[in-house]
Amino acid sequence: MDENEKGGLGAFFKTNMDGISKLFIYHIAMCIFGLVVSIALEMLTTQIRGEDSEWLSVATWIGGVCGMLIYLGLLYVCMWEKGASDKIKIDGGRQKKNIAKGILMWLIANSINIFILLNIAVLSFIPGAENTHGLISIAGLYYNAMYYPFLWLFSKIEITSLYLVTLIPGALVAFLSYLSGVKGQKCIFPEPKGERNRRIR
Repeated sequence: MDENEKGGLGAFFKTNMDGISKLFIYHIAMCIFGLVVSIALEMLTTQIRGEDSEWLSVATWIGGVCGMLIYLGLLYVCMWEKGASDKIKIDGGRQKKNIAKGILMWLIANSINIFILLNIAVLSFIPGAENTHGLISIAGLYYNAMYYPFLWLFSKIEITSLYLVTLIPGALVAFLSYLSGVKGQKCIFPEPKGERNRRIR
């Protein structure tokens, strides 16, 4: 932990509440966005072709991939900005460098999601837990609707333990984008206004 973040997880959470809150809000917002887009596109496609299909339409897959990329883009900017902000403190000697900070923040913000997905994976291997597993799988699908087409596919082939795979992209982006920001690397997107103002000051 950083010098001014000693005192355990509670102190870490309090110090980084802004970034953790953003990660959580982005996740919820993109769940809603992904669910609305995927369902709307599938309903529209069904009306156009006039029949239900056993598989999701191409439009739904394209919409799902776009939703996933938007979510990861928001995650990238949030964590890059946090890293760039910490770099100023590190350079000024007010904070120690902690390259794991990005992934720690992501883990805290996604603790509910990780709990749900782990339960889905465990219950999928327990005989007689089909009802509980089914309910939690639905919760996991809705709580990760930015990955809707992929989770739908995992459900279709009855390997819901693969839901855990959806944790990998977010964890990697959180870790690498924070590291990029704290190293002073340029943001791949237009630099956030707040960060530009900090550099000017």
